[in-house]
Amino acid sequence: MDMKVTVEDVSPIEKRLSVEIPPDVVTTALDKAYRKIGSTASIKGFRKGKAPRSVLERYYAPRAEEDAIKDIIDQSLSQAVEKADAVLILEPRLSSISPVKDGEPFTYALQLDLWPEFELPPYKGIELERPAVEVTDAEVDEQIEALRRHFGVIEPVEDGHVLSEGDIAVINYSGIVEGEDEPVVSEKGYYFELGQGYVHPEFDRELAGLSRGAGKTFEVSYPEDAVNSRLAGKTLRYSVEIIDIRRRILPDLDDAFAQRFGSAYPTLQDLKERMRAQIEADKKNAADRMIRNQVLQKLASAVDFAVPERLVAAKLDQMIDNVSSHLNEKGLDLDAVGMSEDRLKERLRQDAVFQVKTEIILDRIAELEKISVGNDELQDLASKCEVPQGVDAGQVADAVVHHILPKLRAKKTLDFLIAEARISDSPSAAGATKSALVADEN
Repeated sequence: MDMKVTVEDVSPIEKRLSVEIPPDVVTTALDKAYRKIGSTASIKGFRKGKAPRSVLERYYAPRAEEDAIKDIIDQSLSQAVEKADAVLILEPRLSSISPVKDGEPFTYALQLDLWPEFELPPYKGIELERPAVEVTDAEVDEQIEALRRHFGVIEPVEDGHVLSEGDIAVINYSGIVEGEDEPVVSEKGYYFELGQGYVHPEFDRELAGLSRGAGKTFEVSYPEDAVNSRLAGKTLRYSVEIIDIRRRILPDLDDAFAQRFGSAYPTLQDLKERMRAQIEADKKNAADRMIRNQVLQKLASAVDFAVPERLVAAKLDQMIDNVSSHLNEKGLDLDAVGMSEDRLKERLRQDAVFQVKTEIILDRIAELEKISVGNDELQDLASKCEVPQGVDAGQVADAVVHHILPKLRAKKTLDFLIAEARISDSPSAAGATKSALVADEN
């Protein structure tokens, strides 16, 4: 197709293509669109397929113009992109179009996102440190205590008891900003465990020592970067009323306590050994994750290039979806916890850029090392996928190719880099991890 293409370098990773289609091509496309519409259009006073174009234009001009634009772009797009002589990392994005008029040129513009150009750093023999995996008696006791708290019984306290750490208060509270009429936060019958810092550490300190029926007013200031956007940078004047106070009565730590978890734990020592094994497994998994993160950190710090903003935006959307899904499982949403999507994206942006950058680096290494995912691996994966009702199997296959396949390839590439790395043991501990046996506390 005859056309005029202008290529503009916007940045090292972005080009803008301006395409001008000559009038004769536009006329042909419009004629084709009206013929297609006219062959099926039913217009009063005309037999099907016999209405003249002037009549069709009165009824179907927007549709014909839309069809013509689509036809022109479909025919010219690949040829126009070829003239840019660029390796694309994403599909071209249409950024603007002109009106389409018979006998006049038609123009449209494309945004092209390019693969960043960079030199790979040495990636074989990366020096890594594997954190030591050690489990202390104190860590085991901490997890046992968490289990004990989970099975504690909540009982009312005697008259005159004052609120102290570990007590559970039932409170009514509201927090208002000076000069405003409506509370920023407000709850009635809220269960609050002193010492956990659920609201704010200062909130805990102010309530300590109060008894049932008492009330108190005090101020709490929040930093500008507080996660809850409704509180960030504000000083709230809280009014709190203690409706009730309860204490958690913990079960004795004995063999009978261990037997609550099944016949595999006849004694408390058996439960402790099981907990120790779980903590050790968790720490080994954490150490493996730290090794993988070390590889990514070293690769990312060794090269500097801009990442396509559209990829970062897509990654942020994915991260926000993950946060929203996690909240939905608890019956909450972003508004309920005082998070705005924009504020959350601002907090997550640096991590999103890092993820996109390392994915690009791993992809380049995979190409050089000819790392791929075999058909047998894909078939095995596909066989494990449950196709949701109403979703075509072809759509699932397309999702596997476009979303899961790149992740599998990246994982294999990271495994390759770790196998080629020089790993030494670090004397530092991997850090305590929460046991999978510990349920959410009340």
